[in-house]
Amino acid sequence: MHPSGVCLLDQKFGEIDLDPTLVAGFFSAIREFARMVSKGKGEARIVEMGEFYITYAAGDLIVVAAVVDREDNRLQVLRALDEVISQFSEQYQDTLKEWDGKLVFFSFTPELNKLLNHGFIGEADVPAPKLKRGLPRLMVKLGQINEQEYNVAKECNGKRSPKEIADTLNMPLDDVEVLLYKLNKLDLIE
Repeated sequence: MHPSGVCLLDQKFGEIDLDPTLVAGFFSAIREFARMVSKGKGEARIVEMGEFYITYAAGDLIVVAAVVDREDNRLQVLRALDEVISQFSEQYQDTLKEWDGKLVFFSFTPELNKLLNHGFIGEADVPAPKLKRGLPRLMVKLGQINEQEYNVAKECNGKRSPKEIADTLNMPLDDVEVLLYKLNKLDLIE
C-alpha cells in the first residue's frame, strides 16, 4: 500500500479473505496512531488478530502487510517484507515518487511469489539469531539501542531460537521477534 493508505497491490495466498482496501486503511490508521502515541519514534510491526497476526513493514514509498498464522516465524516474515519493499520500490521508484493517487497496475506478482515463497515464507526453519560482533554497553548509553534490545542481542549466540530467548528473558515472543527485527535492521545480528 501507499503510505497514504491506498492499496497498490494485493496477493492472496491462504484461506483468509480480507478486503485489501479495508486492510490498507486499517494499517494507515494504526501507523498514524503508533506515531502519535510514540511521538514519531515508534511503529507497531505486528498486530494480533485472533488466530493470526498481521505483520507489516514500512519503507519510504510503500507499506507491505502480510497475514500470518500464529505458528509462522514473524521475524522471517518481516525480513521478507523488507525485501519486498526494497525490490518493489526499486522497480517502481519513479512511478511511486510521482504518484498522483490514481490507481495504476503494478505487475509484481511473480517477484512477490518468489520473495514470499508462495505464501509459505514464515513456515521454513530459521537459523537461530547470532550476534555479529561484540556489543558494548556504551551503545545503550549513547541511545543507539535501548535496554531491551541490548538484552535480546546478548542472548543471540546462534544456538537459541527466538522462543528460547523470550523464555530466558521472560518476555513475550512477539516483543522478542520485533526486537530481533530491529537488531537485524541495525546489522547487529545475522
